[in-house]
Amino acid sequence: MRKKNNYLLLLSFIFAYLSTNTPFLYPRSLVMGMIQFPRILKKVPSIRIYYGGKIVNSHTHEGIAKVTFEVSKNNRQTTFYLLVTEQIQYQVKTFADKSWQSNTIDYLQLPPQQSYKFYRLELLPDALETMDTMEILKQQTTQTEKDNRYHWKVYEEQLPTTGKIPDETIVVCYFPEAITIRNGGSKLELPAIVIKHNIIDWMGSEKKLHEESIKLQIASLDTDTIHAPTKQEIKQDQQRTLIINHIT
Repeated sequence: MRKKNNYLLLLSFIFAYLSTNTPFLYPRSLVMGMIQFPRILKKVPSIRIYYGGKIVNSHTHEGIAKVTFEVSKNNRQTTFYLLVTEQIQYQVKTFADKSWQSNTIDYLQLPPQQSYKFYRLELLPDALETMDTMEILKQQTTQTEKDNRYHWKVYEEQLPTTGKIPDETIVVCYFPEAITIRNGGSKLELPAIVIKHNIIDWMGSEKKLHEESIKLQIASLDTDTIHAPTKQEIKQDQQRTLIINHIT
């Protein structure tokens, strides 16, 4: 009888775990992002990117004037948030009992009065773009994923007055006035973040652009301390070098 009770207790624990942690059990994959700079730049600035509590590894491509990066998603995830702002801060968890002190980070936050651009990205089948709501629901229940090509639809939104940054937000520490983003991409690639062609005129010179970009990197050092680096594994053979970003 005791063994039976222990068995039932184990089953109830497993059920409780599955019901509260199901999203973490989905297989995870990588989706690529890109920041496209004007071709007239002689050198591409480095950019700090955060996602999921980690510093995202980014790769600068001099010949094509772009920065690429990868973030992880579960295979059922169809929404990302994207925040472009110069820097972020964090809010420490507080308690009603003031005698308790916490070093736990409650959430990331936009500094007061700081400019930003904030977007919600929704992954949609291409065919749904021209359908009404009822037709969309019908197609979603009858079509398989193999029948559709996908793209990301971009919605510009506002952060709450508290400045709280939602989970699943890709944070790009750069000048929000200098970027634009449009619908596009695929299931494997986010829509490109495009740096405006007049950024050199806006900054005054390419030298000034790099100086200000370096200042953003320095300003990110404090936020780096609460983000873990993304683990990488380098594999080589006689023909190629593979750099693997670990998802977890």
